[in-house]
Amino acid sequence: MTIAKKLQLLRNEMVKNGIDMYLVPSIDAHNSEYVPECWQRRPWISGFDGSAGEVLITLDAAYLWTDGRYFLQAEQQLDSSVFTLMKQQGFVAETEVWLANNSSGKKLGIDPRLVGIGRTNKLQEIMDGCAGKLVVLADNLIDNCKQQLNDVQAIPNNQAYAQPINYTGLSTADKLAWLRTELANNHVNWFAFNVLDEIAWLFNVRGADIEYNPLVISYALIGEQQAIWFVDLTKVSGELKQELASSGVELLDYNQFGDYVAELNSSIGLDDKTASFWMLQQAQVSNQVKLLRSPIVYKKAVKNAVEQDGTRFAHQKDAAAMVNFIYWLERNWQTGVDELIASDKLADFRAQQDNLRGLSFATISGYAANGAIIHYRSTPTTNKVIKNDSLYLLDSGGQYLEGTTDTTRTFHLGEPSAELRRHYTLVLKGHLALSRAKFPHGTCGENLDVLARTPLWNELLNYRHGTGHGVGSFLCVHEGPQRISQAFSGVALVPGMIVSNEPGFYFDGNYGIRIENLCLVTKVDSDSEYGPFYQFEDLTLIPYCKRLIDVSLLSDEDRQQLIKYYERIKTLVLPRVTPEIQSWLLNELDLF
Repeated sequence: MTIAKKLQLLRNEMVKNGIDMYLVPSIDAHNSEYVPECWQRRPWISGFDGSAGEVLITLDAAYLWTDGRYFLQAEQQLDSSVFTLMKQQGFVAETEVWLANNSSGKKLGIDPRLVGIGRTNKLQEIMDGCAGKLVVLADNLIDNCKQQLNDVQAIPNNQAYAQPINYTGLSTADKLAWLRTELANNHVNWFAFNVLDEIAWLFNVRGADIEYNPLVISYALIGEQQAIWFVDLTKVSGELKQELASSGVELLDYNQFGDYVAELNSSIGLDDKTASFWMLQQAQVSNQVKLLRSPIVYKKAVKNAVEQDGTRFAHQKDAAAMVNFIYWLERNWQTGVDELIASDKLADFRAQQDNLRGLSFATISGYAANGAIIHYRSTPTTNKVIKNDSLYLLDSGGQYLEGTTDTTRTFHLGEPSAELRRHYTLVLKGHLALSRAKFPHGTCGENLDVLARTPLWNELLNYRHGTGHGVGSFLCVHEGPQRISQAFSGVALVPGMIVSNEPGFYFDGNYGIRIENLCLVTKVDSDSEYGPFYQFEDLTLIPYCKRLIDVSLLSDEDRQQLIKYYERIKTLVLPRVTPEIQSWLLNELDLF
């Protein structure tokens, strides 16, 4: 069915429900970035399948908002005869700005499961301010349309499993004891959770309900005496059920969560940044509700010693897989290797590493102009053969029991032009400058972002994405609250946090460059009166593209940093590859 016909079905539903506008976010009821097929509502109605963006449908128009990472992709995927692309330029909620200016006397409908508490309150304020009305619907109108077409997918039903303490560093019982002190500190009797990686972290469970993310669709409710996991009970083996019971965790069916919360008659905490408005509706039936940040957010972001050692080990294995792949690519591209063959081959090399549980996201394998699409995903239609006359950008990662990896390298397989080498080296210089930063306690990612951009800014160049995101421990490849970006976060970087360092440059229609390492925040051993001071430890251990480095643009500091980094690769990665590849790798590491 065409997008135009789907829009007509949706508008029929809107008329039935007496609304003039309908909001279709990209998230699900668990505030997930990556959403299972059954809840892929925004892609269904728009045709745009990037991981960020939202749709607003009126009775005579349709709009998609997305950010600079997806402009090119959205232009390619949207039917411009029925959809208007709204390019998100800044860091304000531009959908809200549009609504404030275009909703006079209108009724806006939302599914309360897909809109957070804080945002719902903001939408209510906007609609009240323009003599309109916010209508909180009982049904999801996209789902109603899909039911009419018999186009409904089942909720995933994959088995959950335990993540052992030798990887987590803390038992479920220890985590629950800590969380209960947070309940007391915040003067609530219960806390309800809907965010899947928080629940997985708390109960030390993993699953396969969300592609690339080892998560289980569920809710959790933690009280002073009880801990309840609301989950499809068929996903939980007797062994896992027994293990959870030994930590004091009860199991109830996923669909019982709302009614159970509604009957607590107590005090309950909800995170207004991530909990849905529907959760608030249920909680308000009989409870006093306190809105506060989920305690798990920061606790999970600061990796303990076991998790830190695990992610170091995961990155050593991942580096060996990448080195094997680069060696293979150098020797086989002439045979007609294309983007899809290359990404499959890299997956094969990763699969040879112990304890791999899959990829951490869909590999971005983009040659030439495709590499300029920041979150490109190769398809049989867009697939290009990799040659030696342009750049090849490869952004990929793995999910290991020990940790989650994410790395980007950009390659040239021939003789790159001076322009390509200059652009690549400018990106590399920003990457190195951020990597070697030392910063005092209280420094946020937005305070450091400029370090990665300065070499490009000096040439009047830039990139339309953040510089770094947090990463989980065999959890989500995108994890908050920390980030490195021009956008305000207010979150200080502290030892134990993992962030990516990934500046880039994109020449639309020609090529893209991105260089990404994951970094661990560590403490500087110093007695400074202005301290404590922190620094980054590179977790990623993969050489940069020797052909693309213009050494004349490197400072002495850049050179010494590269020498030290490459010595770590020799120590930690070289022993993990065959003698033949060792010889090649040593040559790649010989820059000066």
